Amino acid sequence: MSGYSFIGLSLVLLFFSCESVEKKEERYAKQYCASCHVFPEPKLLPKEIWKNHVLPNMAFRMGLTNLMEGAQYVPMPDLVTVAGTLPGRPMVSEEEWKLITHYFEKNAPDSLVIPVNGKLENLDLFEAIKLLDPDRSLPLITLVKADTLNQRIYLGTRTGKLTQFNSRFEIERSFPLSSPPSHISISNNELTVSLMGIMDPNDRTKGELSTYNADGNNQEILIDSLKRPVYFEEADLNADGKKDFIVCAFGNYTGELAVYENNGKSEYNKHVISTLPGSRRTLSRDFNDDGLIDILALFTQGDEQITLFINEGNFRLKQKILLRFPSVYGSTYFDIVDFNKDGRFDILYTNGDNSDYSQILKPYHGVRIFLQESNGTFSESWFYPMHGASKAVAFDFDLDGDLDIASFSFFPDFTKNPDQGFIYFENKEGNFYPLTLPEVTAGRWIVMDVADIDGDNDKDILLGALDFNTKVPKVLFQLWEEEKTAVLILRNRTK
Repeated sequence: MSGYSFIGLSLVLLFFSCESVEKKEERYAKQYCASCHVFPEPKLLPKEIWKNHVLPNMAFRMGLTNLMEGAQYVPMPDLVTVAGTLPGRPMVSEEEWKLITHYFEKNAPDSLVIPVNGKLENLDLFEAIKLLDPDRSLPLITLVKADTLNQRIYLGTRTGKLTQFNSRFEIERSFPLSSPPSHISISNNELTVSLMGIMDPNDRTKGELSTYNADGNNQEILIDSLKRPVYFEEADLNADGKKDFIVCAFGNYTGELAVYENNGKSEYNKHVISTLPGSRRTLSRDFNDDGLIDILALFTQGDEQITLFINEGNFRLKQKILLRFPSVYGSTYFDIVDFNKDGRFDILYTNGDNSDYSQILKPYHGVRIFLQESNGTFSESWFYPMHGASKAVAFDFDLDGDLDIASFSFFPDFTKNPDQGFIYFENKEGNFYPLTLPEVTAGRWIVMDVADIDGDNDKDILLGALDFNTKVPKVLFQLWEEEKTAVLILRNRTK
């Protein structure tokens, strides 16, 4: 070893020996807690949540807790699968983990400062019509879809049932499914449905993609052994004239985004695009104008991100992360719209999933717009805090030439603002003004579809309710039990 090398090594050792405990805590926290996802700042959650909920789960994932002790985080049938995702030995020493936990507990606030949205002005653009649950039971809707071509509406339930209505919302037929449906596409009176297998968080391969005729007969399973598929698209990724399937297998600890290549023999070859769990939604189109279909995807579990997968041919896709969010954000949905009319797509994004280890109101939940810059990067241009925001879409609802936004929440503040489970943002010269209507307290909305259901050339809204009794005031839940509103139809009055 040369004299210079010896001096350099000595300086490094001297640096770490003189490093304060506070600096060491911060260094370890940022080193290890950013190894799998964006570093979550301690200020994002209160001390008690970090200490008793989030950090113990992280200890399990980092191999500091044995499998059986960590079973409180995993359904028993999934233990073997989840064990395969855990490190063979702890990722940090016990001493390092103590420093990490102390860093979060020391720097986290006792509570979060929650913005209080005042009472919103009334939304007069829509007439609210309540559609009762077809089974006259507490609504457990998982899918609502308008088929404007055939003038039908489809309603899927957690109990595994699909009901078809006509344009007057009269039941035409219903038929059983093997499990709760999450998404549906309709072509030539044939229904393609993703079935979750088990709706609650799990890692079992019980989901499937199936087709049915309009009567619900002649089921054909196209793809089986899926981990909780929540969304799919049809797209010809290899330009061979046959539609392939892009499937978001959400899973839980495990999951994937995969493309199933149509080989023309009623069989599909699987190509895994990403092994990240929590794939939630995709948009497929030729983003770089090279003649091949690319995939824009949202991942919502752990390493939360919006990523563009650029098609290089033969099912090879190159990853480019456009946006990345802290692991506690609870990303829920995205769409692309050109808000500023510069020819580049912008991103409309919601985050508000509140069902895991930190079930509290969060000031960073809400609806955001990210504008695309000329160099292809994205910058946040608008944010509205909306507790539990689950989905937002942009359309010119009032036909005044600009884009408005409709958004709903599965986790609103039911105690103080139950009417903010749905918010409409009217665009006035580039500024968005929030409005709502009292009828939206009729259910706990989990799905939304937008379509011209009455054929008058303006957009109507369908909200589907899954009325779980979690953090819901007794009087409100009793109302849901009595009324049994499965779908709230917001009929556009513009025309």
